[in-house]
Amino acid sequence: MRTDFDTLESDAGDDEGASGGFLGMALLALALGAGGALLFAPAEGAETRKLVKGRLHDMRGGAEAAITRLQRELGRRDARRRRERRTAALIGLAVGAGAAALLLPASGQATRRRIARTIGRGKDQVEEVAERTAREPEPEAQSAPSM
Repeated sequence: MRTDFDTLESDAGDDEGASGGFLGMALLALALGAGGALLFAPAEGAETRKLVKGRLHDMRGGAEAAITRLQRELGRRDARRRRERRTAALIGLAVGAGAAALLLPASGQATRRRIARTIGRGKDQVEEVAERTAREPEPEAQSAPSM
């Protein structure tokens, strides 16, 4: 059986007929689907509804179980990621402390004194610049010549 679908299409240029053509096609498809369902149904309606309901219930239970498993797995991965980050931070801290202890040119006390002196010199320089800036008079704005 051959069907000519070109004759079923509505004219694209006719805007008023386009919505009617769509509605007509939708109704035709609905009627064909219902007719096919009536002709080829393997069981009567009540039995088919029970079967569909049971399968939907099984699917729902399976989906709930899958979601529960997925949530559990995501929780495990999150916990593992946190443990890995903590471990990496502790390893980094240990390696950094070890490298500093091995590569430090002076004792810790001498290094702290040197850092304190450097900070003190920087502080003194900033204070000098601030005092000098406060003592200097502000440059007067040049006025435009009057005409």
